[in-house]
Amino acid sequence: MPEAQTWMLYGAAGHTGALIAKHAQERGHRPLLAGRSGPPLAALAEALGLPHRVVTLEDPTALRAALADVDLVLNAAGPFVRTAAGLAEACLDAGVHYVDIGNELQVFLTLYGLHQRAQEAQVAVVPGVGFGVVATNCLARYVSEKVGGAERLEVASKAAIAQQGPGAAAARRENLPYGGWVRKSGQLLANPLGAGVTTLPLPDGACRVMPVPTGDLEAAFHATHAPDIIAYAAIADPAALNPQASSSEAAGARAYRSFGWARATGTDGSSAQAWLETGESYAFTVAACVHAAEETLKGALKGAFSPAVAFGADFPLTLPGTTRVDTLGGS
Repeated sequence: MPEAQTWMLYGAAGHTGALIAKHAQERGHRPLLAGRSGPPLAALAEALGLPHRVVTLEDPTALRAALADVDLVLNAAGPFVRTAAGLAEACLDAGVHYVDIGNELQVFLTLYGLHQRAQEAQVAVVPGVGFGVVATNCLARYVSEKVGGAERLEVASKAAIAQQGPGAAAARRENLPYGGWVRKSGQLLANPLGAGVTTLPLPDGACRVMPVPTGDLEAAFHATHAPDIIAYAAIADPAALNPQASSSEAAGARAYRSFGWARATGTDGSSAQAWLETGESYAFTVAACVHAAEETLKGALKGAFSPAVAFGADFPLTLPGTTRVDTLGGS
């Protein structure tokens, strides 16, 4: 059952935010819907029977006042390079937990840097509780433990999307200029974007991927402390963004298959890999972030954490339609 605490969903009127609000309400939550756009926010709140509040991040005093009666903020307002730091700082000042669905490398570096302050404030800061990070981060922890601690780690994700929101596209545009980036000998190193393209085996066939500057890279280091890490993303196939069955309405969610992958190599040369399979990636994100909010509200977490450190390597397996395998079948 949902916890009794009150929490705020910031960016509720956005594409992903509205999906989260609906799922939360269906699970019995009554989040405070918040954001900068009054009319869309009011319309969503009326449709779901939930409270709402117009909150802008540019007014720190008003923002902190808005946090006075909540225990947690779930940030769904991207690009997170524009919203995460300011909102997380306000949460620390107010003694409020902070979680988000972002996946931006520079933002993760900033938020993990708040660990000591979060401990002092007795709250949790957990970025990346959506598909892109949860799928790879929890697999990274899983395979690293299998080899007794990874020396080298590779992670990848391939998302199947029914309808992409504008926030995700904007976040990608702002993130790509940072280049490819990899972690080598414990240090982040710039890598030309497009370098390092390779092909990985996924349950639905071979997939071309390339290193990308996403939060996965820093989250994987946080979860495993592997000195050498590459985070890949599937090279976009336009046909995969909107898969069509003979009748897409009849196929429904079965038309969408999203995947995570991770491979760890230990100091002794031993290797382990695993795959995560789920359905449409936004549906996974919605379920994951609401569950993450529920777990965070239990109050045991104090500090800044990646999803796998906060909730364990098996966290994705608690979500509907999600499985993990260590070997691929012959099909």
